[in-house]
Amino acid sequence: MRRGYKWAAFALAFILFLVLGGESVPLTDRAVVTGIGIDLSEEGYRVSAEIVMPTDSESKNAGYIIATGEGESLSEALMSLSVAAGRQLSLSHCNAVVLGFELMRHDAVTALDYVARNAYLSENAVLVGAEGRAEEVLSSKPAFSETGSFFLQSALTEYGYYPERTGRNVKDFLIAYNTASKGNWLSLTRITETQSAENGEDSGGSPEYLLSFAETAVFDGEDYVMKLPERGTRGINYVESRLEEGSITVSAEGKTYTAFIENIKTRKSFSKDLTATFKTTAKLVLKETDGDAVSVRPDDAEPDAGVQHAFSESIAGDIRFAFEETKQYGVDIFGLYEGFYAAEGKNFKPGNYLDGAKLKIEVELDFV
Repeated sequence: MRRGYKWAAFALAFILFLVLGGESVPLTDRAVVTGIGIDLSEEGYRVSAEIVMPTDSESKNAGYIIATGEGESLSEALMSLSVAAGRQLSLSHCNAVVLGFELMRHDAVTALDYVARNAYLSENAVLVGAEGRAEEVLSSKPAFSETGSFFLQSALTEYGYYPERTGRNVKDFLIAYNTASKGNWLSLTRITETQSAENGEDSGGSPEYLLSFAETAVFDGEDYVMKLPERGTRGINYVESRLEEGSITVSAEGKTYTAFIENIKTRKSFSKDLTATFKTTAKLVLKETDGDAVSVRPDDAEPDAGVQHAFSESIAGDIRFAFEETKQYGVDIFGLYEGFYAAEGKNFKPGNYLDGAKLKIEVELDFV
């Protein structure tokens, strides 16, 4: 009998949901957000959004606009943005989140925490910082894509993982923030204006932009502390990413050699004497440059010791550079705390572990 009452109650609740809570918003009444930017403003926050505007007309294609809203809180700014767009915001297709530089310096984690708690925004959305304002990044039409948000997603994920780009998503950043080591980072997006051209001549149309990601913003917990140049970005990626694209160029014996990356990955191990060992294995395709001529190494020819040493030193040097530069600011960029704790367990006494840490880097090359 009780089971019958339970089923009746469930059926009634389901019917009420369909009648009272099943109303949907038509697609033509929604502002579909594909990218969102967050900046600080005098009022509090300024939110910009790249929006596709669906249409119910078969003769018209959906267009893109950049809308903005401001408010004392992020929720107020988003509400203002919805009013400016004239439609209800839909964040389910948002694939990129951009943080303005001033926001990163003062309030990055608070903003991201709000974003992550939004049930309609995917935690897998690409996350980047702007060298200036986030609104400028979203408003800049990339030379190789129709919209900024699609270009960000493609450049940092779809096209493979390159050594000079630190592709991360919202989930990655918040997980790192909640670790004991607290070391964290984001790609910094720099905008360079170009001019679209047709047949070698300026088209005279609207300007287009190149977006680069060579520099990296470094955080200690919620605090922005420094900016790493491209060398540091490469060092982070050699350790923390599995690289499958890009190249490395070195000089040896009076010649220039470029190796194209097929695969680079690093394994970490830790010992009780505070030694961290990074074993980096790299599969590379080697080319030799002599003036304007480029030659590919024959399959049966092994690069000589000097060339191999140059590539090993380049990779190891970039890793050590990233470690030493961030260490000066007290940032454990490679998560050594967790490694030493795993090696010693409860006997691990953090103290000034970063100052006493020793980094050993072993590079194994495989030219294919």
